[in-house]
Amino acid sequence: MPNLIYATGTVAIGAGAVSVAGAGGPLWASNVQQFDKLIVDGFAGVDILGVTDDTHLVIAKWPFAAVPAGTKYQILQTSPLRFNGAQNSAEVIRLTGALEADGFYIFVRADQAGPDPSKGDEGQYARQPATGKEWYKSGGVWTFVGVSKPLGDPAPYDNARVYSLMDVATANGSSYVWINATPGSGHAPPDPTYWVLLASKGDTGATGPLPWLQTAAWATGQNYVVGPPASIVVHPINKNIYQCVVPHLSGAFATDLAAGKWLLIGQSATEATSATALAIGTGPKVFSAVTGFSYQNGVRLRASSNASPSNWMEGVCLYDPVAQIITMTVDKVNGAGTFGDWNFNHVGQPGAGDLTSSLNLAELTNKPVAVVNLGIPPLLRGHLSGLKITSTGIASFSVGVGVACDRNQADMISLGAALSKTSAAWNPGNGNGALDTGAIAAGFYHVFIIRNPVGSGNSDVLMSLSATAPTLPAGYTLCRRIGAVWWSTASSTFLPLLQRGREFWWPGVALDVNTTIGATLQTFALASIPPGVQVQAILTVIAWNAAQNTVWWVHETAMVDTAPGYATGGTGVEASTATSGNMTEVRVWTDTGRQVAARSATANTTFRLVTRGWFDPFE
Repeated sequence: MPNLIYATGTVAIGAGAVSVAGAGGPLWASNVQQFDKLIVDGFAGVDILGVTDDTHLVIAKWPFAAVPAGTKYQILQTSPLRFNGAQNSAEVIRLTGALEADGFYIFVRADQAGPDPSKGDEGQYARQPATGKEWYKSGGVWTFVGVSKPLGDPAPYDNARVYSLMDVATANGSSYVWINATPGSGHAPPDPTYWVLLASKGDTGATGPLPWLQTAAWATGQNYVVGPPASIVVHPINKNIYQCVVPHLSGAFATDLAAGKWLLIGQSATEATSATALAIGTGPKVFSAVTGFSYQNGVRLRASSNASPSNWMEGVCLYDPVAQIITMTVDKVNGAGTFGDWNFNHVGQPGAGDLTSSLNLAELTNKPVAVVNLGIPPLLRGHLSGLKITSTGIASFSVGVGVACDRNQADMISLGAALSKTSAAWNPGNGNGALDTGAIAAGFYHVFIIRNPVGSGNSDVLMSLSATAPTLPAGYTLCRRIGAVWWSTASSTFLPLLQRGREFWWPGVALDVNTTIGATLQTFALASIPPGVQVQAILTVIAWNAAQNTVWWVHETAMVDTAPGYATGGTGVEASTATSGNMTEVRVWTDTGRQVAARSATANTTFRLVTRGWFDPFE
């Protein structure tokens, strides 16, 4: 079959380049395939290795001199990818034969301004579905015909919406069609540059008959009609508004109403007044000359003094609309005195109430939630009672019953039964693991009481290397540090510790420092103290020096240091003329790195620190 040639536009190629740039309107993405051949005037052809987009091709390497912009080219559409065997060729012939009828459309991509000039036959149409635009090919040139697109769904005009051809908007009762070829927003109809009137608002119709007559006071001996317009009356006593639904000559209003001749359409908002002088007190109270009321027997009312509204009586009432009398059985009062300027208002019947003073909040169904709602946790900042840690040198430790305020003062955490926990990964419940994350290793672990406030609000125990940021299990958002334990990998046990209130004591001795100090301040980390928190170390200081009257001391690293001496004090002193040990029991605050500072008045002082335990403020 003959070679097909595509040559729309021009090209530019750099010497040694691996890409080709097109200009002048080529549509390579839909007309070129891999392994087609590119031929440029004056140069041999090269294979096309890929199509980047409509104006860029990929080649192996241009072996010739640079091709300037604007140079003509030819693409031989000879790629083997275009030919797929005899059966496919037959199918293509059958398909093209079916499509060569007049009116078959060439489809234009949404990102193209018009049809590909190289495509289409004389008399054929092209269509762009995205916009509804259509073209007709005549004399080898595509000519724009117009837009064929259905109307959009009508909706109220939106100034922020982007409108396109044939979109429909409604405004002020009329509907409009967007006619501008360029989509846009911010152009309110009826701007003729963008909109054409589709349907205009109709004229106002004729006024119908009035549904009701002018409202008038009800009177006996009147002919009332259903209309339209219907008779509308105001009851002379209760001030309710009624519509006549059965024509009739009025007699007694109560009789006519009971016979279904009137329909209540408006409840009076007028409350009653009375000038009867009455003293505030419980029991029956009769108010006479009551005007403008709209009540029923059994209604509960409050009668308040107009001049002094804080003085009032209230109770269930009976009324006589003819005699204009309200009898109130007063059961609640406020204030005292006699008044004759009463205003009546509807009030609700007092209930038993959710809380009864005699029960002193015992009826609360969820006391823990009430504690939070009352703002009690912030008032109990730092509270911790019970929750004693017991570690006896076995593979588990236990925490006793108790309660603590969450570290963020959001709620309280209570443990109603003692829990025993192991070194395994945390799992809720007694006898299960406590480790928050990672693998167990030798050393201190901080112990936390934790709670899931959702659902049953279960509490549990967790241990973590971190004193401030334990990895809490899912759902557990409340926690409080309550102490520390030491895990020994050598024995696979938690070492024995004795908790006494907020003090933790080693049953034996722990020699943490054994060195020589001099007149320069030194710091020492105490391995037998938990890290990450500031505690008060309980120490035995042992020191001696060959020089008599040598003074030494141990203190917190944050304190201002001065040379130890009789004037400044010290932890101990060498009083003999020969070397002998001096022992002192002291308590020294550590920093979060569990360090303390030490200094001697004389060089070569033998210095030992034995850690007995520590005091933890649980802050």
